[in-house]
Amino acid sequence: MTFIWQWLGVIGMSFGAIAFGMGAHNAKNQRWQILYMLNFFVCAIAAGLYLSMALGQGVEFINGRPTFWVRYISWFISTPLLLLILTYLGKTDLAITASLLGANAYTIVTGFVATISPYPVNYIWYVVSCAAYFATVHLLLNQYRRQAERTFPRVVSAFRRLLGIHLILWTLYPIVWIFSPAGFNFLNLGWETMFFTLLDLASKVGFGFLSLQTMSAIETTRQKAKTASSLVVFR
Repeated sequence: MTFIWQWLGVIGMSFGAIAFGMGAHNAKNQRWQILYMLNFFVCAIAAGLYLSMALGQGVEFINGRPTFWVRYISWFISTPLLLLILTYLGKTDLAITASLLGANAYTIVTGFVATISPYPVNYIWYVVSCAAYFATVHLLLNQYRRQAERTFPRVVSAFRRLLGIHLILWTLYPIVWIFSPAGFNFLNLGWETMFFTLLDLASKVGFGFLSLQTMSAIETTRQKAKTASSLVVFR
């Protein structure tokens, strides 16, 4: 079961990387090209992760349980790119962007420490990692969302949908972790791999396509505003 889901991850992420790579090549302007390229690298990094796991690499027995440590390397590189997609779309200022990246890095690092720590120390680090994640959530729901809505008041619903789906998917990760072999051990390695693979596909490939829809909504609204302004001047 684990092996099958790992290869499904390779196929799904490769599909996303190819689709976004082609989009970047055919992008109509630089703004679209940047968004496509960010999504391309998110999926390409994840495809490499799943390929390494499918080939039996990046896994070690730590504290008597198999640990895919390469997964955390991938998350440490790809999750900042996902946050950059959000901040790029929202035209977020540097201070908020830096705070988001810092809180996210702390979340991933302490989550990895929790995964390789023995019982019951792993639960302490899990709580620390969750606290850092809550800081990320706070930044997104307050500073990020408010600034994005001020900048793009006519596409508030699109940003709320994008942010809401992003937070739901990311919040499911620590829930899966606590029930995995590294936590309460209610899920075996196969179920853990299945859940993490599905979440990765949704939060990277699915989120990527949703970010493109959000960009389209921004561009459409901007074009309508320009048209309306031109009509007023003409009159």
